[in-house]
Amino acid sequence: MASSGILERAQMLIDDEQYDKAYEILTGAYENMKTDAEFLEKTALLAKTLDKNAEAVRYWEELVNINSNSLVAYSELLDVYENTDKYKYYITRAKYKILNEKVPQAVDDYKKAINSTQDENEIINARFLLAKVYEATGKTQNAIDEYYRIIEHSDDMAIYYKLADLYCTINDRYSAINILERGVKAFPEVNELGEYLSILYLKEGEYDKSLQHARNDYQRIKANLMKGNNEEALKLLEKSKDENNANYFALFAEYYYNTKNFEKCSEYIDKFAQLSPQNPLVYQMKALVCDEKNDSYGYHYNMGRCYSYKEDYELALAEYLNAHRADSSKSEAVKEIIKINEASGDKTSLMEFYEKLHGQEPENPIALNGLGNVYADMYEFSSAVEYYEKLVKLNTADYDVFKKLGFCYEKLHQTARAKENYEKYLAKAPLSPDTEKLKEKVSKMIVSSDNSKNAETEEEGLIDKIMHFFGK
Repeated sequence: MASSGILERAQMLIDDEQYDKAYEILTGAYENMKTDAEFLEKTALLAKTLDKNAEAVRYWEELVNINSNSLVAYSELLDVYENTDKYKYYITRAKYKILNEKVPQAVDDYKKAINSTQDENEIINARFLLAKVYEATGKTQNAIDEYYRIIEHSDDMAIYYKLADLYCTINDRYSAINILERGVKAFPEVNELGEYLSILYLKEGEYDKSLQHARNDYQRIKANLMKGNNEEALKLLEKSKDENNANYFALFAEYYYNTKNFEKCSEYIDKFAQLSPQNPLVYQMKALVCDEKNDSYGYHYNMGRCYSYKEDYELALAEYLNAHRADSSKSEAVKEIIKINEASGDKTSLMEFYEKLHGQEPENPIALNGLGNVYADMYEFSSAVEYYEKLVKLNTADYDVFKKLGFCYEKLHQTARAKENYEKYLAKAPLSPDTEKLKEKVSKMIVSSDNSKNAETEEEGLIDKIMHFFGK
């Protein structure tokens, strides 16, 4: 009988109050269905109904092993453990609270679990769970203390690595190095600990110690380059020939930077960028080359790109502004400034840089659309139309601009032109969410002889004039 069929047959018997027969069917299917959460829950509930409490507990325990988020299982086990096993009771209650999104309240239960047992393995397990709760609630130092207590009783490679990570999160690199030194002594064969230690020594400028603990050629190359052993680094690079690895090209670029061959350095930075185009290091390296060439614009622009990819937009904006000050004739930095200001909604700055971009590139669609939007927001619809019309001539595929033109002409009471542009929009965007409302609006538009599309200008309405006045 298929699994679903067994559960259905058992449920029919339960509905008929034939509990013993239902339980017999379920227990008979145990070996084939013991990894099915629904099966275990149904069997546990039926065992409880039949007062087979020990068997019910076994099924609930098996259920939480395969489904650690089963609230019903934890609730049932809490009732059982309260009077039989205080350690399991507090561990279970902590988990129950965590599942109910009361994570901080689990701390006290884990502490009580630790105090309710003499079994070292149980204590270590409870301390580990307590440390995880401290991490989740941002109490890093408390988590560190618990992890230390664990390795005082039981060496665990993962705990050494975790402690180093936590120390790094609070910028205590010295303590991270100390715990990794201890971990490397305890587990000399574990490459992950040695590599981590090598990286931290490199950041501290301890190049010889970094080399001592390096477990791969890339770390050795990096340490040699940082130490100034350029030829030793080159030998290792030429030996590796790993042209599918972005780091290979990054390290070659660093070698050529060290040896002042900036043309070759730039060549390898470009190769690095091909494999890792969004890596902030690409642009940091480009910035350093520009600095060596006394290219102030290039330095600041590339540092801006570096910070942008790090998503530190405040620093990125500062660098792009510095680049623009260094050379206001170039548009790349202006475009990046516009992107950041569009995301932040800084309309004052946007107006300034849309105009700068328009001056640099009169037909740039970003500038034309941006200026049109700004003027429309200021209720200066005649100015907005001027930029939108230029945009239409450049790109008729941008159908949104027709809707914007329709709106502006409508506000200027040039109904013929408003209707014409709305119709162009509807023709290009038949599936747009606003199609039906716009069709209804267009159908109600009446074009009079005094309102022809050939009229150059028309008097604004009283309300628009008032809004225009206050928009300035």
